[in-house]
Amino acid sequence: MTGDIPDLAAELKALAQAPAPPMTLDLARARATGRRRLRRRRTWTIGVGAAALAAGLAAMPLVRPAPEPASAVTLSAGPAPLIAHASFGWLPEPIAGVGYQAGPHGDQILARERGDSGARIILSLYPDDREPAPGRFADGAEGVAVPARVHGRPAYWLTHDASDPLNGGDIYLRWQTAGGRWAELHAYYLNVADPQEVLLRVAAGVTVGDHAVPLPLRIGGMPAGFRLQEVQLWRPPLRGTGAWELQVFLSANGLPVTVNVSPAGGSPRPPKSTCTSATGLDLCVQVDGPVPASLRAIGGPRGLLDRITLLGADERDWTTQVIG
Repeated sequence: MTGDIPDLAAELKALAQAPAPPMTLDLARARATGRRRLRRRRTWTIGVGAAALAAGLAAMPLVRPAPEPASAVTLSAGPAPLIAHASFGWLPEPIAGVGYQAGPHGDQILARERGDSGARIILSLYPDDREPAPGRFADGAEGVAVPARVHGRPAYWLTHDASDPLNGGDIYLRWQTAGGRWAELHAYYLNVADPQEVLLRVAAGVTVGDHAVPLPLRIGGMPAGFRLQEVQLWRPPLRGTGAWELQVFLSANGLPVTVNVSPAGGSPRPPKSTCTSATGLDLCVQVDGPVPASLRAIGGPRGLLDRITLLGADERDWTTQVIG
């Protein structure tokens, strides 16, 4: 689901602990980024279910509009691990790419500009055609719906003050899509001349419908004792200077094993990892702690690497048939 300081919440997916994939991001940096934003933003109240995430954000009033949107992307147990339920169309020029994250740390479709303070646009869906009611702010004030139209259909800006539809730059736009479901854009750091016009155009280009997200690898059969836990495709990457970064989080006999893929030289290799390179990509298997028995049974990290085929940096060659 959508986060409410989404770049922080999204990045903390890679930071949260058990039951969770291993951490890949600098916690102090993520906290500093969140505190900078919190000084500039009003926020929405949210209950945090994961104890580790709550501990990591203890000093930050995480928030979310109510009711909560449904997931715009989900994890599949089939050969295609990422299933997106909507897609962006047109996006403004600062956006460098669209990423997908699905798993126990949250699910979202996130369009991002590079940099800590680059533009973020998060796409979410609501479960049916009922118009979501505005929520309540952390200070107790009711959210205000400022009417709008998207392709002639009902829409509204969600704000604290009716005289400021863009909510001080922490922008929410909700609208009814062509099929009747309601969708939401949450945008911030949107450094464009007319944010209102830009987001209305982004909303108009959104399509609702299921599709599998192509990925740059095939895993030739999941070894016994392995389970897929989470997939994070970051565009642009959280680390380094490449175009993208993929993390596939697995559980092997209940212990975390992470598969990392990125353009060659584009992202730093994770610690405690066994790596190789092929077809212009870097591939690493990361194991924090003891090597699980199911991983030892196939030859350890090197044995898992041997089961993975890299498909190259050209996204036209990627596949939705990732596992099996």
